[in-house]
Amino acid sequence: MSTVDEEIVEERDGNKDQKKKKGKENLKQRAYLNSLTSIIDFAGKQITGFIVSPIIVSGLGGNFYGIWQMLMQMTGFADMADTRATQVLKWTIANRRDVASAQELQREATTALVVTGFILPVVLIVGAIISWYAPHITKVDEQYYTMIRLTTSMMIFSMVIYKIFDLYECILRGMNLGYKRMGVRAAIIVLAGILKVAVIYMGYGIVGLAAVQVVIALVTGITFYIIVKKAVWWYGFARTNWPKIKSYGKLSGWFMALNGAGMIMNASDKILLGYLAGPLLVSNYTLTIFAAAAVESAVGSVINGIIPGIGGLYGKQEYEKVMKARRLIFSLIWLLIVSLGSAVLVLNQSFLALWTGEEFYAGDISNLLIVLIGVQGMFFETDGSIINVTLKLQQKVYFTLASSLVTLGIALLLIPPYGVAGLCMSILLGRMILSIGYPIILRRNMKDTSPFFQSRLFQQMIGAALLFGAAIYFNDYISAGNWFTLFLYGGIVTLVAGAVYWVVGLQSAERKEIMDLFLKIKFFKKDD
Repeated sequence: MSTVDEEIVEERDGNKDQKKKKGKENLKQRAYLNSLTSIIDFAGKQITGFIVSPIIVSGLGGNFYGIWQMLMQMTGFADMADTRATQVLKWTIANRRDVASAQELQREATTALVVTGFILPVVLIVGAIISWYAPHITKVDEQYYTMIRLTTSMMIFSMVIYKIFDLYECILRGMNLGYKRMGVRAAIIVLAGILKVAVIYMGYGIVGLAAVQVVIALVTGITFYIIVKKAVWWYGFARTNWPKIKSYGKLSGWFMALNGAGMIMNASDKILLGYLAGPLLVSNYTLTIFAAAAVESAVGSVINGIIPGIGGLYGKQEYEKVMKARRLIFSLIWLLIVSLGSAVLVLNQSFLALWTGEEFYAGDISNLLIVLIGVQGMFFETDGSIINVTLKLQQKVYFTLASSLVTLGIALLLIPPYGVAGLCMSILLGRMILSIGYPIILRRNMKDTSPFFQSRLFQQMIGAALLFGAAIYFNDYISAGNWFTLFLYGGIVTLVAGAVYWVVGLQSAERKEIMDLFLKIKFFKKDD
């Protein structure tokens, strides 16, 4: 047994712990607080990226900026060797936090830490292989081989640091206490942006950017450790055993398989585009998707605050409530993403012209496909998160792997002749497997026998199609020559699209559910 295995933390005052544990959890209020925390993080990330990205593009040049984007995705592939034990921990806690004792939860934390420790050497070996071959994949000149390998190695090291400390964030989110870190991650993101600008101005290039990632990984990890120690009443470690570790390893294996399949689908787009069409197109693609990715992140920030609460409902086998929460989430997604997506379709070209230069705009067709990818992703990712709560991952892995392989196959055919548009088409078509498959899995797990296609779905899709069509039409007539005009037009388009979709895209019952949700939220209360 390791030292960690043998560490037994003394139980705190039993009555006090039980009182905290069994206190009624206000899911709506916590969902609001978690969402608010995510929105603050999102705002910090987007504002920092908005300011810092042009400086990095200018400092590195279009070609090396594309290479930097490729390296970030490549180093992520070392994560495929990780068993994702911390993810098992997060969803196990989300599932069992209302029924498990303090010692049981501590044992879960210990087991996750031990399994993570077992796999780290493998991650480092895979990372070393990626670092060695990175210059060949990015197709740089031989004089840059050492620089690319050093950069990649540092990025792998930062990823390992994140893996170790990820335990604490997963505990926090599993306990539905993500709001306890409100503003902290945003502050760290701003710090990272300042450091990135500094290393670019000092001429350290991509090596300096990689060094910043190492520093930020350490700062983030230590910060989350402090927050968890203060906020989680049962925090500590208890003795685990080999059968428990094996059980975690088996379940972690499914998370690892899921992560690997997902990496092929979600984290290989820039690598494929760069390898098949060149790093400069990666720069165009990365900058064109900035606004659409911001929209997806904004909507995701709201939704991610709700999902951990659903874990508690599933743990108590309240399946009807889970599906009701899902319907409400989907209504919110439609309303938010159609409103904001319409603004992206109308103004993204103007945004890029003001931000980095119109030469980085990938074109109207690619812009539309990117927005549709964002819409599609929000729905299957939400279903995927709910499936994770059930810890029944086998079928999800199969669907994700099939989707990844189909996406990869289509991409190899379409990227050489069509560039960014070909990549987007391959992603959209390949992910259709998940758009159909994930709801099937979820309905089976929740014993839902209602019709698969319902009138509200058709109304939601028709409303979205009408508004997106109108946005494409007005794209030819609306342009912004300065930042004030851009934000003014963006606000107007978002509000008008939202108001129209509220009436045209949502049924009266869905509008009532959304209104009821907001009326029950105490917006200025900092706890539940």
